[in-house]
Amino acid sequence: MIYMPEIAEWNDAVEYKAFLKSARENVELMKARYDDLMVSEEETEALSGIQNRVDILVFGTDRCNDTAGNLPVLARIASLSPNVGLRILDSDKNGHFHEALKVNGKKKTPVILFLSSDHHELLRWTERPTAAYKIMNEMNDSSLEERSVELKKLYSDPEILRQSLSEFMTLLRRADYVLGRH
Repeated sequence: MIYMPEIAEWNDAVEYKAFLKSARENVELMKARYDDLMVSEEETEALSGIQNRVDILVFGTDRCNDTAGNLPVLARIASLSPNVGLRILDSDKNGHFHEALKVNGKKKTPVILFLSSDHHELLRWTERPTAAYKIMNEMNDSSLEERSVELKKLYSDPEILRQSLSEFMTLLRRADYVLGRH
């Protein structure tokens, strides 16, 4: 991870409800994914047990299937933990900052930063959960349209959403420990 100074973009980002209000695409899908995500009692307890303030900043766009698939999971996490904040910054309108977040020389969306309370980067997650990467990598010869259709189907699979939840919870717990959980 590259050390980054305080991420001032947090102040320009919007909360999830405001993001949904301004979104033009995938709105109903995001609402359904938020409502359909099953969070166990154990996971709810773990989320409410986060001791340190962790803010999650998402660089994404409503037209991105990966953002539409993962943002509702993060919103549910934030709704269940009093110490987790969530804001979204449109990656199209903030290309200057998104440029600094490239992976292997390519812009990926979403880029999800786990931040300390003073908005220094602790951890980063990019684009999609591991299982979705595996499936999409097997479609190398597919058209962009075919890949887009497959991504929408993937994020309708409760198991893919559960994997995103698991990956985000692992990073959230790690961030809590980095900040000095006791």
